[in-house]
Amino acid sequence: MKEIKVALFGVTGYAANYVYTLAHPLREGVRLIAAVDPFAKEFDACPVYDTAQEMFRHHAPDLCAVATPIHLHAEQAIECFKHGSSVALEKPIAADCASAKNILKARDEAGKLLSVGFNLCAESAVREVKRDVDEGLFGKPLSFKSLVLWPRDRTYFNRSSGWAGKKYSRDGKPVFDSVLSNATAHYLMNMLFMASSPMKTLDCRTYRANPVETYDTAIMKGMTENGADVFIAVSHAVEPERRQNPLMRYEFENAYLTFGVVGGNERVFVAHFKDGRVKRYEEKTDTYQAPFWNMIDALRGKDVIACPGETALMHVDAVEKMRLVRPESLPFPKELINEKDGYTFVPGLADEMFELYEKAELPSGEIRTLGGVNR
Repeated sequence: MKEIKVALFGVTGYAANYVYTLAHPLREGVRLIAAVDPFAKEFDACPVYDTAQEMFRHHAPDLCAVATPIHLHAEQAIECFKHGSSVALEKPIAADCASAKNILKARDEAGKLLSVGFNLCAESAVREVKRDVDEGLFGKPLSFKSLVLWPRDRTYFNRSSGWAGKKYSRDGKPVFDSVLSNATAHYLMNMLFMASSPMKTLDCRTYRANPVETYDTAIMKGMTENGADVFIAVSHAVEPERRQNPLMRYEFENAYLTFGVVGGNERVFVAHFKDGRVKRYEEKTDTYQAPFWNMIDALRGKDVIACPGETALMHVDAVEKMRLVRPESLPFPKELINEKDGYTFVPGLADEMFELYEKAELPSGEIRTLGGVNR
C-alpha cells in the first residue's frame, strides 16, 4: 500500500480536527509530514512553516488538507495544485463562485483530485440515501426543507483573526462568512446534493442580532433547475435554551424522508413509503472527518469523491444568489434583542422559525414589534 504524505494548512481552530484525526488515523499508511500556519510557532507533530512556498521547498505532499479561513481557500488550494498535490478543502469551497471556478480550473490543469469537506455528503448513511435517490427508489424529488437553530455566544463571533461574520478580510479578500456559509452550510448543501441540481430561482430574508456584517439568521425559498422546491430556515440568534438540531423533510413522488426530532439529537434519515414501508439509514461510526478519509480512499482508487468541487459549487452559487437578492441583512430592532450569559438573541424568534419551517414559507413582512418575523 502506497503511503500518502499529508500537509496541513492550519493547525489551530477548526484545523485542530485534522491534527487529531491524523494522530488517530482510520487508514494505514497516512502520514503527516508538514504544516503551514504562521500563528503556530511550536507544533510537535511535524515541521510547521509560515507560507506554502516555504513548505513546498522542503516537502512534496501527496495531499494537502486546507482548513484555513474562507478567504484563503482559493489561493492556497491553487498553490497546492501548482505543486502537484491533491487537495482536501474545508467547506465552503470558496467565498464566491469566481474563486471556486478558479480552484476547479487549477485542479483540472494539475490533473489532481479535490474534495470539499461537507460532512453529510461523505457519511456512509447519507451516501446510502443518495444512492437510493439516484436509483429512483423514491421517485422524482419534489421538495426539500431544513431547519437549524444553533444559538452562538459572543466567543463564537469573536473567534478567528478578524474574519468571522465579515464580508471582506482586512486585506480586502471576499469572505462572506455567515450562518449559511459556515455552521449550517451542510444542510443547504445536502438538499442540493440530494437534488443533484443547483438553484434556479430563490428569494430570501436575512437578519442580524449579533455584531456581524453578514447575517446570523436566514430564511430562503426557491427552486432547483430540475424543479424541486427548496426551503431552509437557520439562526444563531434564538434563545439559548431553544437550540434545535437539524430537522429535515425531503418529499419525493413515492416517499418522504425525515431527519431529526424536535428537541432531540437523533441523526437518522428515515424513509416513509406510500405503501407503508419504512427504511432507516442508521448512523455509522465513520462520521468524524468522513470527507478526509473519503479522499484518502479516492486517492487509492477505492472510492469516488463524495463531494467534488462541482457539487460544492452549488452551495456557493446559492449563497451568492442570496446576496444578490438581499445585499444587506436587516438588523433586528434593539428593543427586540436580549442578552444572557454571553448570548445575544431575539425572544420568540425560535417559535417564528418553527412556524415558517412547517409551512415552508418566507415571512411576508420584515420585522414585527414584539419579536421574530412577521408573516
